This record gives sequence, C-alpha cells and structure tokens, in this order.
Amino acid sequence: MDKGGERRQPGWGVPYSGWFLQLFGTVSARMIAIIFCAAGPMAIIAGFQAWNSYRHTLQAPAFRADMAISRIDLEVRHDVDHIGALLSSVSRMSLDENGFVRTLQMARSLTGEFYRLALLDDEGRVLLAVNGDTPLPLPDQVPYEDLPRFSGDVRVVQLDIPSPDTVRHSYIRVTLSTPIADSLGTVRSGFLTAVMPVVWSRHHLQIGDPRLDFMQKNGAIDAWIIGRDRTLSPLCDDCASPGPPPPDVVRWLGGMTSVQRDTRQTLSVGDAAFAYGPIEGGVAALTMTRRNPAETQALVMFVIWLFIIVSLLGLCLIMVTQSANALLIAPLRRLTDSVERWQAGDGVFNARSNWVVPVEIRQLARAFTQATRSLARDERRLARAAVRQELLLKEMHHRVKNNLQIVASLLNLQANRIRQTEAREEFAQARDRVRALATLHRYLYAEGELFSMNMEHFVTELCSQIMQAAGHAGGGRLDLSVHAATLELEPDQAVPLALIITEIVSNAIKHAFADGRRGTISVRLERVEPSQARLDIADDGIGLAGGYRLSGEERSGIGMQLIRGFARQLGGSLKIIEEDGTRYILLFPLKAEETGDLVR
Repeated sequence: MDKGGERRQPGWGVPYSGWFLQLFGTVSARMIAIIFCAAGPMAIIAGFQAWNSYRHTLQAPAFRADMAISRIDLEVRHDVDHIGALLSSVSRMSLDENGFVRTLQMARSLTGEFYRLALLDDEGRVLLAVNGDTPLPLPDQVPYEDLPRFSGDVRVVQLDIPSPDTVRHSYIRVTLSTPIADSLGTVRSGFLTAVMPVVWSRHHLQIGDPRLDFMQKNGAIDAWIIGRDRTLSPLCDDCASPGPPPPDVVRWLGGMTSVQRDTRQTLSVGDAAFAYGPIEGGVAALTMTRRNPAETQALVMFVIWLFIIVSLLGLCLIMVTQSANALLIAPLRRLTDSVERWQAGDGVFNARSNWVVPVEIRQLARAFTQATRSLARDERRLARAAVRQELLLKEMHHRVKNNLQIVASLLNLQANRIRQTEAREEFAQARDRVRALATLHRYLYAEGELFSMNMEHFVTELCSQIMQAAGHAGGGRLDLSVHAATLELEPDQAVPLALIITEIVSNAIKHAFADGRRGTISVRLERVEPSQARLDIADDGIGLAGGYRLSGEERSGIGMQLIRGFARQLGGSLKIIEEDGTRYILLFPLKAEETGDLVR
C-alpha cells in the first residue's frame, strides 16, 4: 500500500488503476475489449469444437488400429470355439479308430483343410492324425499339463513351432477328452486334439469373409502376430508381406513391461498408428493403419479454416477500429480540441458537427456550446464586478490612509500645544500608532494587494518611520537593523503585528538608551516552520527594568498591555528576555493561505 492507500503492483511504480487506464484508456481499446468479451465465448466454443474434431481426426488411425486388434481377437476366438464345437460333436459319437479317421477327414474337408486333427490315447500319445498337403508338425506325445483334466474340459494352448523357412509361427492347440471304442465294444478314454495356425490363409477363407480386409494388397490395415518369444510374423501367410515394423515400433515393443503386454497399447509414428494387444490363445497382435485421404483433407481444411477465422476476426477488428476512429473517436477528438482551445482563451467555444457525427456527441457539443457561452457571459460580468470591487477597496484604503494621516497630524498639532511632558509623549505615542496604521493602508493601496501584503518592505519602512519620528533618522547614536522575510500576511494579521513593532521599537528608543547611550535596535521577522513565523526585536540598552526605573514608569503600562493584547490577538506566545539589553520573541501561527507560500 502507498500513502494514499492505493494498491500498487509489485515491481511497477504504477497504481493498478493508472495501469488499467493506460491500457484501456482509449475508445478503440475499449471497443476491442468489448468485441472480445462478446465474441470471445463463441470463439472459444468454436475453437474447442474444432480442436476436438482435429484431435479426433488425429486419433482416428489409432482408434482403427485398436479396433483391428479387437477384430483379430474376435476371429481367433470364433475359430477356437468352432473347432472346439467340432471336436465336442465328434467325441459324443463314441467311435473306434477307423470311425475317427473317416469322421476327422470329413470334418477337415468341410472346414477347408485349415486344421490338423489327431486322436490321442489316455497318456497323450498320437494314435492317428489327419494331415493335409502341408502337415503341421506335432509331437509324438502331448505333454501331460496340456491335456484336459475332466470330461468337458477344453484345453487351449499356444504353440511356437519352427517352419521350414526358420521362422517360428504361432499355432493354437485345442484338446478335449473323448471315449474310444474297439471292435469288441470296449470303451477306453482318449483325447481329440486339433492344431490351427493363428495366421490366416487366403485360400482357406470364403468370399465375403471379413478377414479378407486384412489381406488386401496395400490395404488400410497391416497386421502381425507376436509369439511367446516376441517374434513377429504376418497375419496372412500367403498375402503380400507388409514388411517389418519401423525400428521405433520394434523398440517400443521390446521396452514393454509384463503389465503392459497384458493390456492394449497404441503408438503414433508420423501419419501411421500402431496398436498392440493380447488375443485368444496367449499370443498378441500388432496392427498398423495410416491416415486416409479424407482424414488428411480434414486436417488441411482445419488449418485453412483456422487461418480464415483468424483472418476474418483480425479484419473485423481492424474495420471496427477504423470505423470507431472515423465515426466516434475523430468527432470526440475535435470536440476535445475545441474545449482545449476554449480553455486556452482562444475565442468562444464552438464545435462544428454534421450528420456523420453520432447524435449523442452532437447533443454534447451543443450542450458544451451553450454552457460555455453562458459561462463566458458570467465571467465578463464577474470581471467587471471584480474591477469595480478592487477600485472600491483601493479607494477605501486610500481614504482610510488619508483620514489616519489627518488624525496623526491633528494629534501632532495637539501635542505641540501641550506643556506637560508626559501628556505630550502620550500624544506622540498615539500619533505613532496612527501613523503605523496609515502606512499599512498605504501599502495595501499602493501594491494593489487588497487581501494580503508583503511584510518585507513594510516592516523596513515602518521601523525607519519610527526612528525618523523620534529624531534618529540618518544614523547617530542609535543604529537600526531590519531583516524581514517575504511573508504574505492578511490585513487582520498585519495590523496587530505593525502595532506590536511600533510599541516595542518606540519603547526601546524611549527607555533603553537613557543618558545619551549609543546602541543598536534589531528587528527580525522570519518563518521558522511552514505554519509559524517569529518576530524577534532586541536592543543592547540598559534593559527593561532599568529603563522603567529611570523614567519612573511601571512595567505594566499601556504599552505592555497593548503588546500582550496584540500578541493574543495573533494567537501567539510572547517571551521577554532581559540579558544584555531587552529581547522580545513573538511566535505566532500563519493562516492557511500563508502556509502554502515559501520564504524567498
């Protein structure tokens, strides 16, 4: 907080209100702020919607890649459920080995020869197998942990089996228990198993199969199967190979933790998006999609529309600013210039306006014109009244001065006719007091200051006049030292101060230098504080007590009563010091009008 209680911004030296007015002080700035406040919410909403569409467009490839993972998982689950249902139907026939061979061959031919089917004994050894043109490698005995534990249990196991091209391909083995009969009708337990590749083949799929979407050359989706050993193989084994993923994607797959490998993950690389996710059988799939032409066009259109919106907004702001300058600011500026010329005294205020100027500004200009003309008439009337008043006051001061001089002359004539010394001195003191008042009024009349007067020259002349009236003008045994500062006092303060100076200096001349003593009387008037002045009158005579004692007068005479009375009238404090003469120190307050002036 500053002294005025106005909060300031730290580090700036400018109040918050001043900073705000500097920033939004013009009409153009305020109109722009209003436009922003009005159009800002709509622009923010539109921008948010555009940004949301842009973000969704950028995320569309990743979304399609993730959906491809779901489709692959769904198709693999469908194949596993299909082969499981097939094996379950065969197991319920209670066939012998020859019956199993015929039935499995028929089932394999009906399913497009996509699987390898086999019959196992109760220990998992292969009793018979139905292969196609490309038999799938199968161990002579299935491990015990991969066999079902009870009737109706379907065991699904993922296999990584090397192929002739030294690449390990992923397979899924589905196994369930089945009864096996012999020619004598004896039934023993065994297992039916089917091995299916996770990868797909084009010639195994029928026309219209949705999996053909993944097998189109330069299609929208590329897919790979990730085995347990983290090797990648294309999802379609007889299609155009999509090639290996980029090195960044390979590093991304290699850096996954065990928790991340069990969840869906996406990665964007340029205009392509990759998705990783586990699928049925314990394997995982990696899919890749690219941004299609429609999405690329949408991104380009977003940039174009963003540029168009920003350009239109900037153009609108420029047009509004220019329109405001032409229709509002320029008329206001002309009105302001007219007011400033009128304030500078350049003729009568007259703001011209036409139909382009808004009605409110025209009404304001007419109101200003009427008000200034009325004010000008009042000012002329007041100026004439002030001149008459000043002349009247000057004439009054002049007449008072003349009357006081006449009174002083009458007192002087009367004193010359009096024989008694004491009475003549009393008349002389009254004459000096009247002359002091006459001198004060002469200064008020001569300087033209009717409500205040400069005490510097007045005090000097007043003291010289007192010395001259006492017969000590032009030097001699008494010297006078006067130093008065340039204080502007009102007449109601100057009058008692002049009478105090008259009484003290007259008493010093009369009593302090008896028996022809030589000496000095010093008078000093100065400001000691912004609202206080000091009058210091000192002499190096015999002292106040000695002077009264030689003259036979009392210290409580009319002169001291006047001095103390005038000091109280000034509201000051009087201090008398009798040391190496007599010194009067008067401290009195200055009025409010005087406290603002400086001592020069």
